[in-house]
Amino acid sequence: MRRVGSVVAAVAGLALLTGCAEIQQAADTVNAADRALTTAQVCVQAIGAIDFIPSTDPATAVEQSRGAAQELSALAAQAGDVTVSEAIDGVATMLGNVSLDDFATPVEWLQERTSQAAAVLNACAGY
Repeated sequence: MRRVGSVVAAVAGLALLTGCAEIQQAADTVNAADRALTTAQVCVQAIGAIDFIPSTDPATAVEQSRGAAQELSALAAQAGDVTVSEAIDGVATMLGNVSLDDFATPVEWLQERTSQAAAVLNACAGY
């Protein structure tokens, strides 16, 4: 009789472990979906932050760029995907390092910003 009790306990334990594995797998799936959703939201917000029209006043344009850089740095930290985070951080670094000299040749600055924005769009393409 005692042996039957041990077998029943072992079978119940295996069923519990199997159930726990399925619960863990479901939790992992939910977490992955949550990371993907968060990354998609970060992508949308990052594109919005990148897509600003700089002021014609160079000093104001520098302030706008640095404000966007701060917002982008925060978003990069929230991204659930390393590639997306690095792309956003790259644009944040570029915008954060803007100086008045960059607006002496605004076409070059806009080309660089467009290139960085394209990198973010490519990284976000899967979301």
